[in-house]
Amino acid sequence: MRRGKNLFCVGVALALCLGLAACGVQTSTEPSVAPYDMTEEQEDLLSLLGMTDRAMVFSFQGPEEATQLTAHTYVLEDGAWVENGGVSMTRDAVEDGPFQGEFALLRQEDRSMDLYLHHQGGQVSFTSEPVAFPGESLASSWGGLQESVPASLGKEIPVAVFVEDSGTALRSLGPEVYFTPEEAAGYDVVQVVTLEFRCE
Repeated sequence: MRRGKNLFCVGVALALCLGLAACGVQTSTEPSVAPYDMTEEQEDLLSLLGMTDRAMVFSFQGPEEATQLTAHTYVLEDGAWVENGGVSMTRDAVEDGPFQGEFALLRQEDRSMDLYLHHQGGQVSFTSEPVAFPGESLASSWGGLQESVPASLGKEIPVAVFVEDSGTALRSLGPEVYFTPEEAAGYDVVQVVTLEFRCE
């Protein structure tokens, strides 16, 4: 039954995320990644499905020369980020128009990540490996990118962070902790998701 519910939620989330492309327009002409401005109805749907604190959607526009976008997932291990899977989308170097679209993620109960990249009618998806929790989870927090940030080739942009711990006190951490992993030391599970544009 749980698997059926998870598949249903993933299907609805994917439909919601891909529906954003029809509803929204990328207004920036500069390469950037930004949180997607959902309508009240879209937010209500996420809340109804219990996904408000584990689903996020972002819009992106890559540098003109970018031909690949990769979503990376990381787990903090012994003070360093270890990649836990990811997914890439490519486009033809001579393709007309900007490399823009939407990226959605859904964190599952086993701490795996469902990732979706959507661009000009095409999409790719991927589910990362589950992450074990050493004990009983008593506290959790999450954070997503709050404003538009510039995008450049070869520079990873952290967009989401998830923290779980067997203690009861958590400091507020944003995705930028990717650049200072020492700030997340001591917590049982810390996960970060990033986006990276490349020219392959």
